[in-house]
Amino acid sequence: MAGVTDRRAQRGWIGLAALLVALAIVGWLSMSALKGYGVAGKPAPGAPPSDPRERARAVEQTILDKARETAKQIEDGEKQ
Repeated sequence: MAGVTDRRAQRGWIGLAALLVALAIVGWLSMSALKGYGVAGKPAPGAPPSDPRERARAVEQTILDKARETAKQIEDGEKQ
């Protein structure tokens, strides 16, 4: 009967170890997601800036670039 009791005790430890591994994986994935959104640590490359002023500058730069492209396309279309 001692063997049965030992197995039950081991099952509890195995379950606890599996739970800790799952918790570590979830924690790692959540940190990765938070870094991607720029909330925790350094933001991932290509992630939008977290400062609203920097985001506004990025949007302004994008609009200016698109306006230049459109103006160039119009000029090229008029030449033809």
